Amino acid sequence: MVKDKKKIYIAFAFFLIMLLDAHLTRAFIAWGNGTNVWTTHLLLLVLMFCAPKFSRRYMLIVSIILGSIFDLYFMGILGVYAVSLPLVVWLMDLLSEILYQNIFTMFFGTIILITGYEVIVAAIQFLFKVSTISPVFFIAQVLGPTLLINMLFFFLLYFISSRLLP
Repeated sequence: MVKDKKKIYIAFAFFLIMLLDAHLTRAFIAWGNGTNVWTTHLLLLVLMFCAPKFSRRYMLIVSIILGSIFDLYFMGILGVYAVSLPLVVWLMDLLSEILYQNIFTMFFGTIILITGYEVIVAAIQFLFKVSTISPVFFIAQVLGPTLLINMLFFFLLYFISSRLLP
């Protein structure tokens, strides 16, 4: 019973982190004056740290729900994040089983997963004609700043999670 309550509280914390993530992204985009798109992925980072601690089924269900909420609230259509977020969580779970987890493997895993996540989202949006983006713009002004800001957040969250998660 206590474990079920803990899962509910953690799912609610994931939701709050998703909201914080969206507000930080909007603030960084406004700060960049529209030239660079600084997308924070706090939720992905927190899910990466929690993926080995919780069951695959729980993490996938939570990611589907959070991706659907994100789609409906921020995008207005269902599908882009409802598909990409569970896919990346599944990849995180596979990597946590295969790789030995230390700060270096987690750091490079973060770079790979955020790059994969951004490419999956851009590909889904391109396929369904939600947006059009040139590859040069995507790499230079979306992916580059996104990776930079998330690398900084990784180190911050790594030390916080090492204290909070046993």
